[in-house]
Amino acid sequence: MKVVPYDPKYKETFIEMNKQWISEMFTIEEEDLRVLTHIEDALEAGGQIYFTVDDEDEVLACCMIAPLSNGEWEIEKFFARGMYTGTGAGSACLKACLDYAKEKKIEKVVIVTNRICKQAIHLYQKFGFQEVPVDREKFPFDRADIAFEQTFTYQ
Repeated sequence: MKVVPYDPKYKETFIEMNKQWISEMFTIEEEDLRVLTHIEDALEAGGQIYFTVDDEDEVLACCMIAPLSNGEWEIEKFFARGMYTGTGAGSACLKACLDYAKEKKIEKVVIVTNRICKQAIHLYQKFGFQEVPVDREKFPFDRADIAFEQTFTYQ
């Protein structure tokens, strides 16, 4: 298993994996479709998508970090295939995004989710994220009922 940055060959897998998990648990919203159809915009703005892949180059997990208009950065479209839960694939992707944030000297990273995503919430807390109120302007998802942030300081 290894973590790799975005490569266009993974684009459709990224889109399909995210549509799959969202539609299985919730309803795909307009904002989901906007993000998924404008991946290149996030990348051009400095964002990155990481994939955890196995030895056969099959995607086990994916995670995007992208800038918001207010200067904060968001972890979004984070998914690990159900059968790989517990392998560390999701953790590896999230760690890659946080390492990217530190490399770019990003001061604040935010995440929004839903309370039924207990494993994701546990993972965010494990990585040092702190719960904050959900800002509806920043996070226009109907399903968003819990938000987290992590701040970094640099010298």
